[in-house]
Amino acid sequence: MALLLALFLVFASVIPASALEGSPSSAPATIKADVLYWEENELVVKEFSGHQERLVVTPETKIEGLAAGRLKTGDKIVAQITEDRRAISITLQVPESGGGSR
Repeated sequence: MALLLALFLVFASVIPASALEGSPSSAPATIKADVLYWEENELVVKEFSGHQERLVVTPETKIEGLAAGRLKTGDKIVAQITEDRRAISITLQVPESGGGSR
């Protein structure tokens, strides 16, 4: 019994919880949303589920699919965000053209 306790204490001291950086909680989350508006360095969006979010956009945020200018109200995006709601990347989703016949 003492041997099991000793092994537990050794493993507990060797592997602290902060060393588990590959844990799912530190992985970026992906959201799909409609752009509502900009407020300083925050992009306010409404997720397709209906939940409103404020994404912090920094100079390091990678924005893709934008021809010129800035994201605007009504744009549909997919964003990779951190737990503290900082946007790692934002991709503008181009709507598919209507499949009209010729």
